[in-house]
Amino acid sequence: MINDANIDLAGFVASEPSFKRLPTGTSTAKLRVAYTERRLNRETGEWGDGPTSFVTVLCWRTLADNVAVCLRKGEPVLVRGRLRVREYQDKEGASRTVTEVDASSVGHDLSRGVAHFSRTRRAPGETAAENADAQAGAPQDSEGPAGGRAAGDGGAGEDGASGSNAGGNGPGEDGADENAASVLNEDAVAAFASEMSGSADAVPA
Repeated sequence: MINDANIDLAGFVASEPSFKRLPTGTSTAKLRVAYTERRLNRETGEWGDGPTSFVTVLCWRTLADNVAVCLRKGEPVLVRGRLRVREYQDKEGASRTVTEVDASSVGHDLSRGVAHFSRTRRAPGETAAENADAQAGAPQDSEGPAGGRAAGDGGAGEDGASGSNAGGNGPGEDGADENAASVLNEDAVAAFASEMSGSADAVPA
């Protein structure tokens, strides 16, 4: 929207995300983010920390599911969303002002650390937490990443050589093909050996 105040915020998670599912089925998450501005001291010419500000970040739907699973207190984050300042009355009836960010995206600040991204593929109605639990408890597939079979099932044997199976048509224990002997002519081998032996005797010492 043209009249919205869109902001990008870099700070730290100041409170554990509070997750809630509305009666309509919509997921919501709320967390506090703290940021400290840097100020230049004109007298000393050095940069220093200014006051720390706190803002409430509101997340909805899929973003709320993922934030509740991924973010923890103290982690550096980047927040993008719409800035809202609204007034309300507390329990005593006093007028209060709160600053909120209706977040459109939230992520870890990779200038301060590392993170691993995992794309969520959830079933309809499944939350990010339920998806994470399902993947953590899923049994490991016997096939490798490339769809290969496990050792002993037509794959690589204990010696690391690949063949159809151990003791089959693949390489033997010495790494040579066991069927190679049937291809050679034994008479030709004997004649060649005799010829080589005669040539060795003819060479002067």
